[in-house]
Amino acid sequence: MSIDGMCVLHKAGTVSYGLLESEEAVGSLTIEVGLSNTPGFNYFHNNFGIPYDFLMRTSVSSGHMLFVSVDTGNRLLGFARFEKVSDNLEKTQRGKKDVVLRSVHLLRSIEVHPSFRNMGVGRLLFAIAVECLRSNVITKPDNPAAARFFKERLMFDTICSTDTIVSPRYRDCLMLPYPKTRFLLRQLAGNYPRMVMPELIDSYESLKFRSNMGKSISKGDILAFGQYLGNSRHLLDAKLSEEMDMFLETLCI
Repeated sequence: MSIDGMCVLHKAGTVSYGLLESEEAVGSLTIEVGLSNTPGFNYFHNNFGIPYDFLMRTSVSSGHMLFVSVDTGNRLLGFARFEKVSDNLEKTQRGKKDVVLRSVHLLRSIEVHPSFRNMGVGRLLFAIAVECLRSNVITKPDNPAAARFFKERLMFDTICSTDTIVSPRYRDCLMLPYPKTRFLLRQLAGNYPRMVMPELIDSYESLKFRSNMGKSISKGDILAFGQYLGNSRHLLDAKLSEEMDMFLETLCI
């Protein structure tokens, strides 16, 4: 997978998650639009007659943050569009600037290819996006099922009428406040480690099995496990991180 103009933020197996930084990057994507006999992206095409490449190019050109998930063939698996609606509010105290209120981003849309739904692609894409944004996130679901998804799976909640973080025009939205957005990816990794870090978990379980069976383990496999562990360290809870470190030490003796 190689797309000029895409900043890769995370890889999980054959899927890469990143931020599109140019309109030209959209042209490198293979976007499958749903037809009567083949699955594909269909919401904007069916409801508004908007071509997906036009939607994505326009999003980037208008300054929206466009996050995508793609496979090794640059096929688009999912995307999420965010628009900043307020900036960080900073306050200077004793010559030092502190953030008093975090910025707010509006999630305009998130859609996953029908063939890859219910596999965690959408949740992982969203978690990676909001960790990158480091702001409050609001959204307005267009149906009850979507509202349940945002509340139950992504921890959004209704906005209090006295909340000063967002302007009154967005009070009917749902909100995921900062710092929940900052820790969502790590929480997802704790609950679904194989979904977020498949290479690390597969390597760990394979080496543990071979070690327990008394089979030989090559130096290359040990080095690969150590590299996966290093790359995923920021996503691990303390217990699992310590457990893997101790196991790696036994392999290196």
